[in-house]
Amino acid sequence: MPRTSEGETRVSAHGVPLVRVNGIDVSLNQVVRQLGVADKLDFFGEFARRELARQLAIREGIRTKPEDIQRDVDDWRYRHRLERVEDTESWLLSRGITLGDVAEDAQAKRLERALSDRVVDGRIEPYFAQHKLDFDEAEVCWIFHRDKGVIDEIGLQVGEEGADFCRLAREFSQDERTRPSGGFVGRVRRGQLPKGIAARLFAAAPGDVFGPEKASGGFALYMLQRNFPAILDDRVSNEIRDILFSRWLQGELQRADIHYPVWEAGGRDRP
Repeated sequence: MPRTSEGETRVSAHGVPLVRVNGIDVSLNQVVRQLGVADKLDFFGEFARRELARQLAIREGIRTKPEDIQRDVDDWRYRHRLERVEDTESWLLSRGITLGDVAEDAQAKRLERALSDRVVDGRIEPYFAQHKLDFDEAEVCWIFHRDKGVIDEIGLQVGEEGADFCRLAREFSQDERTRPSGGFVGRVRRGQLPKGIAARLFAAAPGDVFGPEKASGGFALYMLQRNFPAILDDRVSNEIRDILFSRWLQGELQRADIHYPVWEAGGRDRP
């Protein structure tokens, strides 16, 4: 990007100015190119996904009710503590948006949710039955150390001398995130654990210790606190809904005719 004799950046006259600093415009295309350099263009794909979902919902005859949209807008104002009209107007003005934009966002979300309901109807329970083990959870503590010899010694103290696992975690673990809580990791699923330990852990009894196991950058001991066999509650149902709908929509995205004109225009905006 050329600079003036005073060292200022000269911006091309082409493209929409997105920001102005000390009288110097930075165009939208320049911003997009820099986002590309930083590999931060994912949000463009999110907008394409959102628009396609809206179009597909309308194609399927899905409609929203004005009263539902108004309720969503009211909820939005409440979440942002904008009960007073003047507060709402000031907040919107400071961001260059209107309540119509808020309503449009609410409508898009309702359309996508209704489309999701239609796409996954009757498929959540079969998916859960087929992948039930994937949703099992275990409450786990661990002790991590880069030196296998230290882990071996801790394992002997716990296994043969009955030493307190959580006390040793607070004393010796090199995982700064979990050490203060006695190595408490929280609930994990099979896919989050090393393959060699997952099957044993989910078949174990509370208090059982496993290891040493190789971990990223070192070695670890694991202790099971409690198992939580999977149940098809609202949390898991919503997770499966997201999985199924995302897979379906990804197929639709691959078939859709999607372009990003702002990227294509970017090359013509270079000085």
